[in-house]
This record gives sequence, C-alpha cells and structure tokens, in this order.
Amino acid sequence: MSVSEKIIVPGTNVLRRAGNTLISSEASEAEKAEAFKTLTAWRSLHTYPIDTFQKTLRRRCGELKFKDFTVAQRLKRLPSIVSKLKRYPGMNLARMQDIGGLRVILPSIQDVYRLHNDLIHINKRFSHEPKLPCDDYIQKPKPDGYRSLHQIFIYKSRDHTELDGLSIELQIRTKLQHSWATAVETLGVIEKASIKSGFGSDDHKHFFKLSSALFSIKEQTPILPELADLSPNEIALQAKEIEEKLQIFKKLKGIAITAKHIESTSNSRYAYHILRLYRSEDAWKVDVMPFSKSQEDLAKTFYASLEAQVKGDPDVDVVLVSVGDLKAIKKAYPNYFLDTNQFIKEMQSAFKKFLDA
Repeated sequence: MSVSEKIIVPGTNVLRRAGNTLISSEASEAEKAEAFKTLTAWRSLHTYPIDTFQKTLRRRCGELKFKDFTVAQRLKRLPSIVSKLKRYPGMNLARMQDIGGLRVILPSIQDVYRLHNDLIHINKRFSHEPKLPCDDYIQKPKPDGYRSLHQIFIYKSRDHTELDGLSIELQIRTKLQHSWATAVETLGVIEKASIKSGFGSDDHKHFFKLSSALFSIKEQTPILPELADLSPNEIALQAKEIEEKLQIFKKLKGIAITAKHIESTSNSRYAYHILRLYRSEDAWKVDVMPFSKSQEDLAKTFYASLEAQVKGDPDVDVVLVSVGDLKAIKKAYPNYFLDTNQFIKEMQSAFKKFLDA
C-alpha cells in the first residue's frame, strides 16, 4: 500500500447492515454474498495497522532485552467474525475490536506486565491510544480458564489518516498460557467441537479449568474462583482422573503432524503465510502457503476465496498469518500443527509435583 493511495473505508451504517445480513435467516444468497464482500474488504483494511504495530512490537521487545519472544499477527477468520455477531446480535462490525490482532508470547508473567507497561505508559514514541483498563485475564481468568492480557489500541496513522480509529487487539501471554490455549484449540479439532467457544463435553471443559488452575499456581497468579477452595493436590487429582478416563494426552499425542508442501523452511523473505489445516483419509495435514510482501493483495484474495470454499466444513480450517519463517510459525500457531507437547509436559510435571510427592 503506497502512502499516496487513497483507502476507501466503509461507513458505519454499511457495516451494520452487512453484519445484520450475515446473521439473518431471511437474507438471500445474493445479499449474503454482497455482505461477505463488505466484510472481507473491512477486514483487509486492518492489515496495514497490524503490520505497523508488529514492527513496533518487535523493536520494543528487542530493546527490552527479553530472552525469548514471539510476535505474530492475524486477521480474524470470517467464520469467527460471523459467530461473534451471532453471539452478540447488537454488535456492529465497525465496533468489533479484534478483527486485526497481534500476539506476543513471552517467557514470564513479569515480562508480560513489563511490555504492557512500556506500551501504555513509558514509550512516548508509541502514539496509538490504549483503551484502558485492559482486559487482564491473568489476574481474573475467563470462566473457562483462559488466561492472557488483552489490550485494545485505537490506531493513528501519519500516512493514512482515513484508517484512524481502527481497533487493534494485542494479546500478551506467557509460553505456559499459550500452551494451554493451544491444547484447548487442538482438542476442539479432534473432538469436532470448539471447546474455546463453549462447546464440547462437560468433562473436557472441567479438565481445562483444572489445568488452567495448575498453571496459575505455577505462575503464582489467581485461579478460577470456583476452584479456589481446592488444594493443589485436589485440583491435580481431579485433572488426572479426567485425563485417564478420557485419554486426553493419548489423543493429543497421537495427532501431532508435520507440515507438507512447504516452500519456506528456514528463511524469512515471505511476509505472509496461509495455513490450511485439513483432514484427509482419517489423518490431519497442514499446508503452508507463503506470499511475499508484494503479494499482499494476492494473499488476502486467496485467503478470502479459501474461506468461502470451506465455510461450514468442520474438517478444514484456514488462517492468514504474518510471523516470520516456519520455525516462528510453529511457535506462534502450534494449534495448526496440532502440537501440544509443551502442554502435556507441563501437566505431567504438575501431576508428579502434587500427586507423587
């Protein structure tokens, strides 16, 4: 996108009508197709802001001398956007704050708060306006056990003022919190039920609440209030009983995959990658399709086309990401490689600590 290129931004009423059409049971296929075009165009506008955010985040993480960090960006998947509109019928697409998202994965809780504090208080060069207070799901985990710090920023641009006001969501989490979220998504794929969206069996959901509590204990942060009266031993025992009954670790271990059809194995000359996770002959595979920076429009067009093709298919999932080389992709999006080794290792360590003593 050149500085001189004028960007057309859909109006609030246009976005509201498109959102209402997408969740309407009475809208025609032609009306829905037109609404999807509006949504796709609106989503693609968030690419420029998250590109500039990512560069700032990488620079700040380097200057803060974190031992290890991963910065990733993504555009929210169309099915996820529509699902959110259905869950919150009064929401206008123009007010959805997480269409453009960035994630930073850091080693420790201290690192999470240090980066957040730097971005909202100390770093005067970071001109985008934070919406405070943030959503701190570390100090107050979500009811399902999810933990991370979410900060919304209102974007400001020197080159494209027409994009001013776009919301960008930044998630900052530890490696441990990331391993939990990856396991939730991966088991959801295996069970064909989005556990992170509230579906799935009660046993599975309770297991992840318990595992979240064990990880909170390790990181010395608050656990879910409903589990606060239980001792670490009781939490570990309940989790182990569910795991053994449902063979959760065996399911997770048996499905890890390696990437196929990869052109970019160790270089970072590609700016974008489309990940396509799909089931083929009772096995899961993943395609990684790289695109250069100059192919940004092609990547977005191809991504939208793939999403339209696989809409409603539980055996296919696609996402467009920008994170670096294949190694970085695997670190940032292990759920697309169904890699839950870190989660299993951490859970087995907790069982040994609290139950084998």
